[in-house]
This record gives sequence, structure tokens and C-alpha cells, in this order.
Amino acid sequence: MEATAVSLARSVLDGVLSSAGTAIADEVARLLGVPQEVEFIRNELEMMQAFLKMASAHPEAAGRSDTVRTWVKQVRDLAYDVEDCLLDFALYAARTSSSRVGSWMPSAIAERHRIAARILYLKTSVEALNQRNQRYHLAVGTAAAAGVQEAQLPEHDDEPAFQASAGVIGRCNEKDAVIRLMLLSGINGAPRVVSVWGMGGMGKSSLLRLVYNDRDLLAGFDCGAWITVPHPLDSPEVFRQRLSKERGMTPEQKTIEEHLREKRYLVILDDLLSQEEWENIWQVFQFPNDKDSRVIVTTRREDVARHCAAAGHGPDGQELIYELKPLNDVEAKSLFCQKVYKNCDYLVPPDMENQANYILRKCRGLPLAISTIGGFLANRPKTSIEWRNLHEHLAAELESDLRNIPKVIVSSYDGLPYHLKSIFLYLSIFPENHEIRRTRLLRRWMAEGYIGKKRGMPVEDVAARFYNELISRSMIQGSKASRGVGDDRCQVHSMVREIILSKFTEENQLFLIEKHSNDIPQSKIRHLVVSRWKSRDEKLQNITLSFIRSLTIFGECPASLISPKLLLLRVLDLENTINLKNGDLKHIGELRHLRYLSLRGTDISKLPSSLQNLRYLETLDIQDTQVTQLPSGVAKLEKLCYLLAGTNFSKDLLRKMESEKDNGEHTLLPSLCCNPVECCKVLNLSVRAPEGIEKLQNLHMLGVVNVGNGNGVAGRLKKLTNLTNLRRLGVAGLTEKEGQDLCQSIGELKRLQRLEVRSDSVAFLAQTPPSIPRYLVSLRLCGNLSSLPKWISSLNDLAKVKLLGTQLKQEDIHHLQNLRNLTLLGLWEKSYIGDSLSFCAGTFLKLKFLDIDGLDKIKTVTIEKGAMPELKKLWVNTCPSLNDNDSGLYGVPDLLNLNELVLKKCGKKENLVKILQRQISDHKNRPKLLVGKSIILRAHPSTPKADQ
Repeated sequence: MEATAVSLARSVLDGVLSSAGTAIADEVARLLGVPQEVEFIRNELEMMQAFLKMASAHPEAAGRSDTVRTWVKQVRDLAYDVEDCLLDFALYAARTSSSRVGSWMPSAIAERHRIAARILYLKTSVEALNQRNQRYHLAVGTAAAAGVQEAQLPEHDDEPAFQASAGVIGRCNEKDAVIRLMLLSGINGAPRVVSVWGMGGMGKSSLLRLVYNDRDLLAGFDCGAWITVPHPLDSPEVFRQRLSKERGMTPEQKTIEEHLREKRYLVILDDLLSQEEWENIWQVFQFPNDKDSRVIVTTRREDVARHCAAAGHGPDGQELIYELKPLNDVEAKSLFCQKVYKNCDYLVPPDMENQANYILRKCRGLPLAISTIGGFLANRPKTSIEWRNLHEHLAAELESDLRNIPKVIVSSYDGLPYHLKSIFLYLSIFPENHEIRRTRLLRRWMAEGYIGKKRGMPVEDVAARFYNELISRSMIQGSKASRGVGDDRCQVHSMVREIILSKFTEENQLFLIEKHSNDIPQSKIRHLVVSRWKSRDEKLQNITLSFIRSLTIFGECPASLISPKLLLLRVLDLENTINLKNGDLKHIGELRHLRYLSLRGTDISKLPSSLQNLRYLETLDIQDTQVTQLPSGVAKLEKLCYLLAGTNFSKDLLRKMESEKDNGEHTLLPSLCCNPVECCKVLNLSVRAPEGIEKLQNLHMLGVVNVGNGNGVAGRLKKLTNLTNLRRLGVAGLTEKEGQDLCQSIGELKRLQRLEVRSDSVAFLAQTPPSIPRYLVSLRLCGNLSSLPKWISSLNDLAKVKLLGTQLKQEDIHHLQNLRNLTLLGLWEKSYIGDSLSFCAGTFLKLKFLDIDGLDKIKTVTIEKGAMPELKKLWVNTCPSLNDNDSGLYGVPDLLNLNELVLKKCGKKENLVKILQRQISDHKNRPKLLVGKSIILRAHPSTPKADQ
């Protein structure tokens, strides 16, 4: 991954040059008396950028010279120093523009001299770097000497590199072998352990998914769970909590041991690393159980596999161990064709057969290697010359033993455009097996300065485009736990993360502290991650904080870490941090460069008034906290784009609202409240937003806003028209009059794409003339609507609709059926009051996901032939009145693209389940059928759920 330094350096330079070229920078330079020096630095940086552009297009050339790599790193470090100075520049300029008199105070003069002296020093540093370049003839000569021509790569080329499901093709025999081991009788019905081991990338998880999805096998178990083992697993309690969560248990219920004692359970433990982790896990299973239960383990290590299997012997003390071996030639060829041509039976043209065989011989049947290289070729010209060129590019990696698979992954990394390399490395900040929320990642990228505007495209859209590129290239995978259509969360394969983590650390960009780490960084670090810190009172020592750009904490927050010494901090991510206290934020106002602040899921109840000093803050995330009021100074944060509070729009939202209203408890559903006097009767606990919040014209996201009743709220609703950049708005607790005002206001928000309304009644939406923005892509409604507004049928961009408590009837469904871009429809609790639900032929032509949940009166769901031709997921949950015959869920065989059918928590439906099993068996796609007696037996195993 020699291109790492080039990529990082160029990304930094892009940000520096965009700042250095602004009018404000020129003005400050003149004020400081150093305009020529600043111009000189800018010109030199542009030359460096030109060199790095060439070097990033030819990583193989840059990688052949140690001197070039060294020079590139020096360019990057200098660029960071320049950027640090520019940050001082910007703050000084902001203070100067707001107070001309104050700029001539002694302290201000001293600060001017300090910044000017620093710029002069930087000019000297740039000159010295340039002289070294000339002295060693580095810049252009290296690529030429290596015989590399000017780059001909497109700026955005799609080269899938890593596939999570690579092991699925050609594993039928292996699946049968594992099942045979599982079916061997135990001793006195005691639980038994089966270990599946093999090298990383062999497809162990994919094989176990095939096993876990086998409906005949699952029929013999009462319940199941899939756990991806977190690393490290420090105690039995960590696993006990994880297993309880996976089984859907709450703290008020009985223990997991009591829950499983009388059940025949199947638990799969994916990616176990050590014997110590196993000992912590096995302690949880030390309870009486004579039901012939099974625990299946996957691991990369044979010694771990044998250690686990020894805990649950088979007949006569036999250890149940299975080694997963490489694919045979036929299976390897099928996988290769699937990745390159999207057809496992494709016949490779005769003139390319030799090249294909050459690649497959070097891959030696390893699914990850085949998938990686096949994905790399998928969007390349499919010619013999192109494949021969690939041989030359990957020669060293392909000629080596492909058990050293990281070389192949590194080659795929080198094939990324430079603008994707830095943001891909950035993913190593998150722990192994962590599900990363898409919006969290994108906003962090933007705050770090990795994303710039492109041809007038908003930065948010550019970031989303880059994210989708990484998904399409299969460098990251959409999380299996993502609910809905699209990749709302992502993960990095553990092998890939291991590589990028080492490279990001080698470049002195990232320092990771786990537990009581005694390591001390030897140079400037830009990103600090603290993970699983056990003692709040123990302080971090010997860490220089003054250069850190991002601080991310997982678990306990070390005391006094949030310090004024974090002079250049841009990202402070404390999401789900444990035991975070209000006092820990006392210095937050001194972190003047902060752009991203997340306190989501913490115990914070009050924000300091000094928050108003954060002039550059773009994201403030206080969802799921105990904050009840925002400081008045928040209205002064002119650059604020994302203000998040309240709770997510979830299936249990209606029950929470009703519970809070009945009990009068102030424990649920925090939301932003624009009314400083009184909150609405539905959401008692609310976060009050200060006067002037409607003046923050850079806001892209605002919600959930609880407007409440009375005292001029209607007037403030009309001022929402000032938020011309608003893309997402959530409101709660409106009266009919306020609802009408809201509709009039948001009709003028031309960029609004996502709207959420929560209230006892949202009937005003049906009564109000249609002034809703025509470009809505998402609509969420919670409250009594009675009838769906006819104007909804005119929202042709609408892609997602989620309804709660709307009490609709069959005729209301007709207003949705012809929406030409609708891909997701969620009909949740009390959203529909009829006892039959029908979808007519020729309707819902783009729908991919139908989620029916909590409709306790519904008896029949009918999908006529020709309806929903693109449907992929059909979920029917918590519908106890559903008929236990073919009328209960009718039309499944006609859903030709279906790949997942869920029927759970609908009571005892033996006949219906048998009918569906028979229909699925005859279905050309063989969709996954997920049914459960109490908790769903999932066909898509995944890691524990991430934040919502």
C-alpha cells in the first residue's frame, strides 16, 4: 500500500488549497503583512499537488523509490502544518471582522506577530522541501525512470474488490458435511460444539449462513442466534449481554440461562480468535440442558477449533471439527464468472480462456482472492489485452503464495482513485465488526475536510457518491442488519480493516488506545481512538493532544481527556460513550475548530453555554440523550447544518408515545421544542430550542421539532421558510391550525426531501390544500389520519413511506399504488384498520420492500399476480389474526424477484407455514423463509445492531 502516503498527502493539500485561495485568506495575509509569503506557499503547494496527482495515478512507480515515499510524507506533514496555520488564520479573521477596534489591542497585535512569524517559518520549510526535491531529482523523474506513462484512468471507475458472500458458490458438499457433524447424537443430550476452521477469506461465514438458512435443519431447534464475536471479548458478561440482546430479551426478563435451559438451541459464534475468548463464552453455557443443543464456531486457527470442540465431544469422545478447504477448479471457475460476468455459467471466450485459467491457478481456489480479482475485472474491458495488463500490475501478488491474501487486497486498494483512498483508510477508526451508520460516516468525512464541492454539487451529495462508490466496489459491505432498501449502515471486513489499520497507523495518522495501553506515539498523530478504557478516573498520559483532528471514544471516557489542549480538534465523537458527565464538556467551548459533535446515546443532560463559541460547528447530534434545553447561543452557530434530537421513527414509537401520555412520565422521546412555555400533550419530555433557530439558513436537517400549543408558535412556523437549504424536517405535536401553517411553510422549502410528522392527529394533512414540496423522497407519519391525502399520489419522487397510527382503509392504499419510484412501504402498528389488505395487479411496480407489522386485526394479505413485480423483501410480523390457511398470505409464488420472506410473532400458524414452505421450495429464487416460534430465526446473520 505504498500509495497510502500519496493519497493522504494529496487529500490534505486539496483542503489546504481550497482554504488558501479564499478572499478571506488574502485579506488576512495583507493585514499580517505577509501577502507575498502566502502567495509563494500557495504556488508551491499547487506544484506539490500536481506531482502528487501523477504519483497517485502511478502508485507502482512511487512505491519503487524510498526517496519518493519519504518526500511524499514530508509534503503531507508540511501540508498539515500549513493547514494548521490557516485555521489560526480563519479564527483571527473572524475575530478581526467582528471587532476592528479589538484588533489593535496589545493581545491582538501579539497574536498577529505570532501568526506572521509562523507563516515566514512555513515559507522557509517549503523552500527547504523544494530544494531537497531538486537535490535528489525526485518529482517527475521517478515515474519516467520507472517507465510509466501518463495516467489514463477515468476519475470514477468501478472495480469491485472484496465480496462478503464469496464463499456461497460451490459449497453444497461442505454444507452437507457440516450438517452431518451437527446431527451426530450427543451423550445424554448434552450440548455439543462443532468447529469450522480455515484461513481468512475461505468463506467460513458464508458456509455457515447456508447451514443456518436450511429450513429442515432449523425445524429441529426451538430457537437460534448468530453472534459475531466482538474482539477482544474480555468477560463472560459481555457475551451474556450480547446473546441476550440477540434473543430479544430485556433486563426485566429472566436470565439468558433460564431462557435457554428448556430449549433446544442453535448458537453460531462467528470469527472466534482465541482460546481465552472461548473460555469467556463457554462459561455462559454452563447450565443444565439435555435437549441436544448445538454451538457452532468459526475460527481461523486450528488450535482454537480443537480447543472449542473439546468442550462438547461427539460420540465416543469424538471432536467435531471441519476444515474448510479451497474451491475445486469447477467451483472456482463458477465463482470467477459470477464476479466478472454476473453469471456463474458464463462461457469465457476461447481467446481469453488461457488468461482466465492463469488467474485461477494463482488464486488456488481461495474464494476471497477469486472474488477480489474477479470484482476488479468486472467493470474493466473484457479483452485478452486488459487481462494480460492485469497480470503485469498484480504480478508480484499473484506469483506469491495467495495465503498471503492481503497483497491482493492491497492491490485493490491501489486501484482506487485517490479521492477514495483517504476516506477508505478513515474507516479503520471504527472497531472490528462495528456497524457504521452511513450518516455518521459522511458527516465525519465532511468535518475532516476530505470532501470538497464538485461542479456545484453539495458537499453532502459528493460524500454520498463516494460512499456508494466504495459499496459498489465492494471495499465495504452494506450491513445485513440494515432495515430497508439501501445501505444505511456498512461494515469493513476484518481482514481488510486489519490492513488499512496498520497502514493508517504507519503513516502516523491514527493512534489506537485499547484498555490500558502503554504505547506512546513517536510523532504527531491526527486521529486518536480510545476503546474499552476500563477506569474513568485513570488519565491518559504522554499523549500530545495539540495536533489531533479527531477524537473518538468507544466505551468508557477517560477523565479530563476533553481538554483545551485539543487545539485543532474537528471531530469529537462520543456516541454511546459510557458514564459521560455534564462536567466533561466544560471545555467544549474552547475547541474552536470543532465541526462535528456527537453526544448521541450518552447520559448528558445539559449542554454548556460556551457551545456558542463553536463558530465552525456543522453537526450537533444529541439524539437519545437527556438534554431538555438547548443553550440560547445555539442560534448563533451560523454554519450548523445538522441538528439532531429526539428518537428515531421506530415501530414501537406509537407505544412509547401512548405509554408516556398515560403514565405522565418524563422519560421518553426527547425532541426539539420551539415552544419555551409548554410542550404538547403527546411528548412531555422535550428539548427546547431557542429563539432564532429558524435563522440558521445553513441547516440541512432539523428535527424532531416539538412545536406544542400556544404563544406565537404559529408565527414561528411561518418563519421556517427562511430555512431554504433544509432537506429534512421532523415536527411533532401540532394542532390543526399549526398543521395548516406548517403545510403552507414547507411548501416553500424547495429542497425539502424528507418530512416526518408526529402528533395525536395528522388529519390536517388531508384537509390542507396541497402545498407539500413535490420532490419529497421520504414521508413518515405517526398519528390519526383516517384517510390518505389525494395529493400524495402526485409525489412521483417518493421512495419511502412509513406509517404509524394512521388508521387507513383499503381505498387509501390506492393513493400509493401508482407512485412510480416507491421502493419501501412500512405499514406499522394501527396504520391500517381493515381486516383484509389487497394489492391489485399492475400496481407498486418499483416496490422492493413491504413491511407489515403490528396490524392485529388483519386476517388476509392478498398480492395479485402482476403486483409488486420487483419485490425482494416481504415481512409480516405481529399479525396474530392472520388466517392459518392460504388466504392468510396469498400471492407469494407470483413474486418472481422475492429473496426474503418473514413471518414471525403471528401466533401458531402451522398450516400457513407449511404452505409457504412448499411455495418457497418451488420458487425459482428459493427465497429465504424466516419463521420463529418466539424470536425470529434469521437467515441473514450479522453483527450486533449498531446505533439507529
